[in-house]
Amino acid sequence: MSSYPFLSIHNCSESITNADFVDINFASVSFINIPTITVSANKNINTFLSNVTVSSARINFSAKFTGIVYYTVIGFK
Repeated sequence: MSSYPFLSIHNCSESITNADFVDINFASVSFINIPTITVSANKNINTFLSNVTVSSARINFSAKFTGIVYYTVIGFK
């Protein structure tokens, strides 16, 4: 078995109702460093990340949001 890390990519979506933020958890992936996360939504709203760690992150919205948020988590494990 090789000891080299390999790239892991996870595409996910969450249905959101009237929220300022959503916390996402990807601890089961066991990333070895902080992953890169991209976010988009099905409506015109600004999103930004905070509290990013190797196992979780918070997706923040510029206003109360109802809709679907899509995110991709990319990192090495």
